[in-house]
Amino acid sequence: MIRAHLAAELLVEGERLPVFVWTIDHPEGLVLVDTGMIDSRPEVDDLSPTPHPENIPRDVASVINTHLHFDHCGGNRLFPGVPIHVQARELADARSLHDYTIREWVDFDGATYVEHVGEVELLPGIRLLPAPGHTDGHQVVVVETDAGTNVLGGDVAVSFPELGSGTTEGQRRVLALEALTWLSHAPEPKIPERQP
Repeated sequence: MIRAHLAAELLVEGERLPVFVWTIDHPEGLVLVDTGMIDSRPEVDDLSPTPHPENIPRDVASVINTHLHFDHCGGNRLFPGVPIHVQARELADARSLHDYTIREWVDFDGATYVEHVGEVELLPGIRLLPAPGHTDGHQVVVVETDAGTNVLGGDVAVSFPELGSGTTEGQRRVLALEALTWLSHAPEPKIPERQP
């Protein structure tokens, strides 16, 4: 079972933009995909963030980050010692590129990153699939459920029309799956359609 949790809200171009994270109930333990935000910093004040740390599940066996922008890894600090799965390219960029993220939210006491290069089956029925575009190291999480395939897409696109454009390699990979897709900033999942 996949559940969405409202982890933060941002103000973008005058509109409130939700930031969802997800949990996957798996026989080997609860998996959290992205961690939202638990607080804010002056660097992001222009987005008027409203963190919702109370909505971030804590009793998890592992964490997956789709990417390491501040609104997706701001709660990582809640999980010292818990394996955090990320593409190696994403972690390298977060640590080295200027204005990429809030580095203190990436590297914290007890941070336990597990770096992956390319596609990997993390657990039975849970696969990490590189989906570059929003960032070079962005990944999506492909989950096989009794009801079919689901894609936890992070920021592969902000909206379903953007995803349907198929502009980036990551968007094209997700479209090819023809699966129920969850986006970080969309309240409901849907099967994306390629836009003409």
